[in-house]
Amino acid sequence: MQLTEAILLIQKGIVPQSSPQTWADLGAGKGLFSEALLSLLIPGSVIHAIDVQKRSNTGHNSSIIFHQADFVNDKLPIPTLDGILMANSLHYVQDQVACIQKLKTHLRNRTGVMVLIEYDTDAGNEWVPYPVSFARAQAIFSDAGFSSIEKIGERPSVYGRNSMYAALVTQ
Repeated sequence: MQLTEAILLIQKGIVPQSSPQTWADLGAGKGLFSEALLSLLIPGSVIHAIDVQKRSNTGHNSSIIFHQADFVNDKLPIPTLDGILMANSLHYVQDQVACIQKLKTHLRNRTGVMVLIEYDTDAGNEWVPYPVSFARAQAIFSDAGFSSIEKIGERPSVYGRNSMYAALVTQ
């Protein structure tokens, strides 16, 4: 996926604010969605990109700070957040409701949001062990105490017949 495609997928879920925001990108990989998110936030915003693989902070935008951590099991080295982005990372988590409840504690009270990108399938495989279709995501986030989940984008997946979706989750 190219940066412009990533931006198009999530842009409807990023509400313009009057002050800089602090977000986390969980399961950030090389930072494609971190870059997309940062391009939609006002200058001065910061993205904490969390991944189990080590990434250098050199050569990247200084507003994206890479941390090596497992967002499921580790204490996260992040401040209170305005939002959390999870792009193709929740499908690696076995107990998804418990994980979301834990992550929710990092969000600013009643104002923090989550943006989820996943494959719209219930059929798991070795690359998507715990699939999160949009229907399943609605149940997971409801069980975790969120009040709303809205599909904000969709695109064909290059891996198989299923599409990818982006959703905005609010408290």
